Amino acid sequence: MAQWLTFLSDFGFEDAFLGVCKGVIARTAPDVRVLDVLHLVQPQDVEQGAAALASAVPYLPVPAVHLALVDPFRATPARGVAVRTADGSTFVSPDNGLTSLAWDVAGGAIAAHVLDNPGLWHPEPARTFRGRDVFSPVAARLADGLALDQVGSPLDVDELERLAVRPPTVEADHVHGEVVQVDHFGNLTLNLERAHLEGAGIELGEDVELRCSGKSMVVPFLETYGQAGRGRVVVCEDSFGTITIAVNQGSAGTRLRAGRGEPLVISRRTAPGRGPVVLPPEPQVLAKR
Repeated sequence: MAQWLTFLSDFGFEDAFLGVCKGVIARTAPDVRVLDVLHLVQPQDVEQGAAALASAVPYLPVPAVHLALVDPFRATPARGVAVRTADGSTFVSPDNGLTSLAWDVAGGAIAAHVLDNPGLWHPEPARTFRGRDVFSPVAARLADGLALDQVGSPLDVDELERLAVRPPTVEADHVHGEVVQVDHFGNLTLNLERAHLEGAGIELGEDVELRCSGKSMVVPFLETYGQAGRGRVVVCEDSFGTITIAVNQGSAGTRLRAGRGEPLVISRRTAPGRGPVVLPPEPQVLAKR
């Protein structure tokens, strides 16, 4: 029985790249159902694609084949891999960490194979469009019932490339975090959950001190941005259970001039006699293994 095939990429909609890949999927496995997750990942931005896919996986069909294509060109291209997770899903992507955050959401990686069986590819694959000639036909065949071990050589899951996650730092009265994503509405998704703020003694409904992008302001910590007045900056919890900085009917990204990777501090209101909270140094690019 054919499965769902979900699709995330940085292909955009301005040209035929996306349509051609979906055409290959349709020609290879006409009965497979394709669900588009996101195709506006910033070009070659593996970290953004990884964060978006991990946040989406809890709401996607199970099991499914998840095709993810953000593949920065380099002298030695990242090998293609198919990774099976404990929930029965399979992630097809370059081995560059793109799907690594999503594996844990899907129960963890339990098996992997390199996409090195050319019998499943386009007969004359192009060097610069592996999405069309390698990844799409292989993902389509997996969704149509092909056994995982048919795609190529087995690979120890410990040899897969992973993106390292920079956790927040929770202190007695403040939290150091960073922006991990800026969505279409300008909301700043942070690497924080409510438990992190509560660990610093910050409770829902309180005003907090927000230091971000060279700015310091007092804002409320509310359940939703809609509880604040129009144009008000708030710290709140989004629909994925993640702490977010938002502006009611506005853009927090524009207001704070902050983008992905921006460090910030959320603290309890400054007490008399206590010095200012110092921002951490600029974060480095995610380490990989």
